[in-house]
Amino acid sequence: MRLVVIALALPLMFIAMGLAALLVPYCNLPASMAAAYLVLLPVAYYAKGYLYLRPKYFLAALAMLAGVWAVELALEPLLRGYSFLVEALAQVMSSCPHWRLYFVATAVVLAPVVEEALFRVLLYTELERRAGPLVGYVGNSLAFALVHGLPALLPLYFLYGVILTYAFRKGGFVSAAALHGLNNLLATVAIIR
Repeated sequence: MRLVVIALALPLMFIAMGLAALLVPYCNLPASMAAAYLVLLPVAYYAKGYLYLRPKYFLAALAMLAGVWAVELALEPLLRGYSFLVEALAQVMSSCPHWRLYFVATAVVLAPVVEEALFRVLLYTELERRAGPLVGYVGNSLAFALVHGLPALLPLYFLYGVILTYAFRKGGFVSAAALHGLNNLLATVAIIR
């Protein structure tokens, strides 16, 4: 059943996005993003066996993320094209009166819960069970990076995937989802200002 859930996740997201865009045309992008994650929220059910937080590992993963954030800041001049994309995204979404609410709720709450359930709870545990922890780490982190698109940022998202997998494996689902939400919160600050 887990493999079926993984296989159907993206098609379900796209269907939900399309329906939301049709039903809420003045708010199509923010509503579509929220709908995509809302339709997959039930996958969090699979996290029930991992609903804990081990502070030691949470803090270790937070330190790793802080290191990646520092590298990202140092590389910011090389990522100017990404800044343009962020500005274009904010411009498109600003036609919706409540876009900031949609965006923050989706990026900081819904996306971390759904993505951690999909990538760590379902994909990582399945890959680890079938092929070992190394394949689990690499496979789910690569899938995580590819789903987030933007070729120039693939190494960065891959690294985020590895760190979030560590947080999940050692610190539990709550650790990974909280760190993912924090990372997304910091990223959304640039978009919603």
